[in-house]
Amino acid sequence: MKILVIDDEPGIRCLIEHVMQVNGHQVLVATNGVSGMRLMRLERPDMVITDILMPDQDGLGIIRCIRQEYPAVKILAISGAGAVGTLDLLVAAGRLGADATLAKPFLPEQLFESVNRLA
Repeated sequence: MKILVIDDEPGIRCLIEHVMQVNGHQVLVATNGVSGMRLMRLERPDMVITDILMPDQDGLGIIRCIRQEYPAVKILAISGAGAVGTLDLLVAAGRLGADATLAKPFLPEQLFESVNRLA
């Protein structure tokens, strides 16, 4: 499966990329939402793993765009922020169309299980 990872944190990106590659997936990485959407349109991945809070374009905007343009693509939203004001970011991601959510920090096994449930 081809998976696009969009996250501005280098450590998280590397962890996700490693876990997915070890398990046989092709992985594309983007450091922000703008480059992530560009890769989405060029590469047409099967799944997107996106952080919520990022510069340029946040994960909620990414989820909205993907749902409009590529409704069949699976989306796993990740965030360590919890809530911003009264908005729970992972709940909002689910309402916008994320197929699953995962709170940071997470174990590699939790990531692997979440991806496998969506595959």
